[in-house]
Formats: sequence, C-alpha cells, structure tokens
Amino acid sequence: AYAAQQPRLTGNIGNIALLKLAAELELVPAELARQTADAYRAYRQEQHALRLQGAERARVADDRYPEQRLAVRRLWQQVFGSDDA
Repeated sequence: AYAAQQPRLTGNIGNIALLKLAAELELVPAELARQTADAYRAYRQEQHALRLQGAERARVADDRYPEQRLAVRRLWQQVFGSDDA
C-alpha cells in the first residue's frame, strides 16, 4: 500500500524487519507492529514444531492464537482499510 512512496518497503528483509520498518516510517502504530511481529513468531514456532513432530503439513488450527489473530486483523485494517483478511 505504501511502497510507491517508501521504496525501502520493497526490499527482501523479512516479515519482522518489514513490520519494524513500517513502524519506524510511522505507517503503522509501533505497538501494533510489535504485536503482529509477536504473532508471526508464535505462528512460525508452532509450524516448526509441527514439522519436527512429523506432520506432513504445518497447518495451525484456526482457533489457536485468538489474540494474535486479532492483532493481524487490526494491522490488515490499518494498512488496507478493510476487513477482508
């Protein structure tokens, strides 16, 4: 949504670094960026654990991480202005 005005957002820096950069550029609230980065870490940690336990696919159940899902939804609304996550 902001890449045309902020070319630094197009770099291949990873999701967590991208969230931090968006907060530094004041495109999203810093606390929301932190919450979303934490959600990403939790989700990826569970995915890795599932794979290490032999799961064929690392799918996280929809009912897991309700607070983290809410943070991601708030970020989506902040950036894209809709609830179509």
